Amino acid sequence: MLLLWGLSARAETMRSGFLMSGTRYQTPYFIKEGEKSGPTIVVVGGVHGDEVAGYQAARLLKSWRVEEGTLVLVPEAHIEAIRRNVRAYPRNMNRLFPGKANGDAMEKLAFEIWTLIKTSKPQLLLTLHESRGFYVQDRARYGQTFTFDFDELKPQFAKIAETVNASIEPPLYKFQIKVEAFDTCPTYCAWKWLHVPATSIETTRTLPLPLRIAMQLNACDAFFDSYGLRVVRPK
Repeated sequence: MLLLWGLSARAETMRSGFLMSGTRYQTPYFIKEGEKSGPTIVVVGGVHGDEVAGYQAARLLKSWRVEEGTLVLVPEAHIEAIRRNVRAYPRNMNRLFPGKANGDAMEKLAFEIWTLIKTSKPQLLLTLHESRGFYVQDRARYGQTFTFDFDELKPQFAKIAETVNASIEPPLYKFQIKVEAFDTCPTYCAWKWLHVPATSIETTRTLPLPLRIAMQLNACDAFFDSYGLRVVRPK
């Protein structure tokens, strides 16, 4: 169930609502529209409740002013797991997309997130995650990567990684490209079924939290710029 209300701030307008309204999994979403038309980008944080930098960065994106285009935010996708500071509760919702309208709570939550993605008709989907290690040290890990599901997305995402990495030192902290398909996660479904480019931004949880949040935000900023979403970051 989606509940909506609206408010305006300068030239930007913002509408807000709830996913899973009236349940313990109720979580807000925000639709921020600039004065000028442009691309739509969806950003989802907090799919896993113990990946702190992802949902904290997504919360901060709410304060970014959109001048051109539309930014759709789900900062705390799995709010109950965030409250408990656990990866998943009671199931890994990231493995249940596109979800089920009449399924269990996690399937319904995945379905409502997926419905918001579809109805937004975005040009890009970003999900904000974290890993326990560095991909360059252990290829089974995801830390400091853009992880996505299809090789054909590699050229465009590699260029954005180069942009982000230009200001990152040391080399260990730079973002790498990792292609690994999970056919029940939102990034896979977005490209497979909607032909919407999609990637996870993965930071490494051993780095200081403020640095991880800054890296998440800088990566989002680079993606926004590449796809033509014009925003103003707070000073």
